[in-house]
Amino acid sequence: MTPLFADASRWLIPLPPIWLLGAASLAVLLVAVAGWWVLRLVAPRTAAEARASLRDGFLGPLAWLLSAFAAIALAFTPLIGLPLPPDFSVSDSSALAQFGRSLSRMTTANDFRQTAEVAPGADLQAIPLPIRPQELARIELASDQPLVIRTQQPVEGFAIDKSPDVVLAAGEPWVWQRAEGATNPFLGSTAKLEASSDAAAPATLSISWQLVPEHPQSAILPWAFAVLTAVLAAYAAFRLGCGRVAAIAAATTKEAIGQPLFAVVIVAGIVLVLAFLVIPYNTFGEDVKMYKDSGLTLIKVLALLMVVWTAGVAVSEEIEGRTALTVLSKPLTRWQFVLGKFAGLVLAALLVFLILGGVLLAATNLKVVYDARESAKVPPVWWECADEMITVVPGLALAFLETVVMAAIALAASTRLGTVANLILCFAIYALGHLVPLIVQSSVGKFAIVRFTGRLFATILPVLDHFTVEAAVVGGVPVPWDYLGWAALYAALYSAVAILVALVLFQHRDLA
Repeated sequence: MTPLFADASRWLIPLPPIWLLGAASLAVLLVAVAGWWVLRLVAPRTAAEARASLRDGFLGPLAWLLSAFAAIALAFTPLIGLPLPPDFSVSDSSALAQFGRSLSRMTTANDFRQTAEVAPGADLQAIPLPIRPQELARIELASDQPLVIRTQQPVEGFAIDKSPDVVLAAGEPWVWQRAEGATNPFLGSTAKLEASSDAAAPATLSISWQLVPEHPQSAILPWAFAVLTAVLAAYAAFRLGCGRVAAIAAATTKEAIGQPLFAVVIVAGIVLVLAFLVIPYNTFGEDVKMYKDSGLTLIKVLALLMVVWTAGVAVSEEIEGRTALTVLSKPLTRWQFVLGKFAGLVLAALLVFLILGGVLLAATNLKVVYDARESAKVPPVWWECADEMITVVPGLALAFLETVVMAAIALAASTRLGTVANLILCFAIYALGHLVPLIVQSSVGKFAIVRFTGRLFATILPVLDHFTVEAAVVGGVPVPWDYLGWAALYAALYSAVAILVALVLFQHRDLA
């Protein structure tokens, strides 16, 4: 491997995680196209409506986003197939080969058992094992006779700090379990045992082991495919099952995308997310954490601005301009109008998070390499970039849930207030919502009126701190699945209450 290629390979490090996102997008596009062709044969009219829905405001931008990531995956495939230099990986195989091994390991049985007979008086009898040491999670050895087992053999060109031999007593198993900082009992790319016996009778050695994917980060591909497919399936079910509400939602999303603010949000978000890559944070080696924090905050603020503004334009201005009266003169109820507007706001916010979130995920990989070069650190490997990228996902999900809650509040306020007043009220609620725990804590032990005010704020205002996990993301602390579930439930309940308030306010609003 030439030094020139080795230096160039440093810039190939962040590509594998981005390629996984692109491959998932390509797979979703292929499944969608195949589904459309099947639908065209079975129900041509529905297929024509599905094709026309590409211009309804949501599917069109989503299709362009998936196409962009799919094109990136196709362009990067030759680079991903290049062999990695030995100093970047345990083996010199390509990242593409590592993906294949890890993904196949996720879908196959991982528990194995083997027995071997050790001859009496054997000296270092070789027992090969079909194990890749990088995939080993647990191994157990047991024998009916005393044995001495050697797991690490000398490797040419390496100075080995060999671990002590395993002394097996009859009937007493020896277990190795993967843990942080634990030394793998095998070296190299193959596993082999060497058994020695002083017994006069043959010994039966039982070996059981458990394997795990060498790079669990490869699960980015199936997870991204599942999430994107779920989004498409949910939207298709919404369009087919909620005709009138879906029509209002599509019109609202199209109106949101057609505003200059949406283009400003997308362009400004992409430019700033990329600009943050080269901004020196002066954090003594923690620039990646600050980058993720800044990116998440930026996307959330831009999405909130777009949603609140669109709520004012889509509801309050339609009421003042008598457009809502014209729409409701058709066979459409007021509750369908409100639910359609809310669904349209959520779809517009989802587009912002998918576009800017995808850019942030890809740019996080670049930031890891850039920060290592600027700080003169050891070059990272691609799975370290993927780990940093994965930690951003819970932050994006919770920020989206927070935006959904604010969309419901903005919709309720827009039934009675104008666009500017709605902006002021929503961002006041946003600021106070993040201060609710502090308000409640500061009111403890105070006068009755102060306690009452604190409890009133805690009851009426949304507790937006439930969706703020930037500290956990920055610190690399994993966000539990149950926390995401409870946060989603809270967002759904509070949004439902806000929508009920919007229905009550809109039901008694004079549109004439």
